[in-house]
Formats: sequence, C-alpha cells, structure tokens
Amino acid sequence: MLRQTSESFPEIDSPGMRFIARLFRLRDVIFENAQREMAEFELSPAEYSVLATLRKTPAPHRLKPSDIYKGMLLSSGGLSKVLKTLEERGLVLREDDQDDRRGSLVRLSPAGVELSERAMKAVIGSDIAMLNRVADTARLDALAEALKPFTESLDR
Repeated sequence: MLRQTSESFPEIDSPGMRFIARLFRLRDVIFENAQREMAEFELSPAEYSVLATLRKTPAPHRLKPSDIYKGMLLSSGGLSKVLKTLEERGLVLREDDQDDRRGSLVRLSPAGVELSERAMKAVIGSDIAMLNRVADTARLDALAEALKPFTESLDR
C-alpha cells in the first residue's frame, strides 16, 4: 500500500503518512490478535474492556458506570447493555452508590476478578509474544518511549 501510494499519489507520500499507515496497520494486527484471545473467554472487545478497566482499579475494583465509559467508545446505553450481559454471567455486581443515592457502582465479582485476570494475561501475553517475534524488549521499550511525546502532546 505504501509503495502504491508513493507511485500513484506522491503528493501525500511523506514520513508522517508512512508513520500513520504503519501505526494503523499495527493497531489492526494487534486488535485482531487480541480478539482471538478474547473469544477464548467468550468476551467481546467491549466486555473485555469493561472487565479490564474494573480490574485495573484498586480493590474492590469498583467504579461508577460514567467512569467506565469515559475511556471507551460506547454510549451510556451501549455500556448498560454490556454491563447487563456481564451481570448475567456473574462477572460484575451493581451496588448503590452511598455517596450519590441516584447512582450506582459496578464492581467485579470474585468470578469477574478471576476471569479478567486470566483474560488480560492471555491477551496481553499473546500480543507481547507477537511483538517479540520481530523486536526484543529493549527495542519495544525504545519504541514506546519514542511514541510518548505524540501521545502526551496530542491526547487531550
């Protein structure tokens, strides 16, 4: 694709365009790999994201629904559907928010903690193993550091 672009549309061929194209392709490859791993746990990407978000918070792994979907590309209605499914599977519990009587909190159940930890280890482990086929840890660390100014400056 990059060769075709440089030959047929050279006016957009630039280091920035090549960087973006490679970054998008890498994102797709990693996401496809992660989806295969998530499927082993019968989790959709949205369900995995909710469980991972909750698991990354300190025990008792509890957040308001609005805090869960802030970093996700889901509407509140979409999140409600995902939470309902996870609740039916016994992976999350809903509780009243003692600080806000109108709201609720979502907490990982013990089964949710166990599944989220296994799924996260499998997904992240598989993604890292895939990346390690082409780069060692030092190179991956250098790449992560090289991307840091972009994410810190542009992620606002």
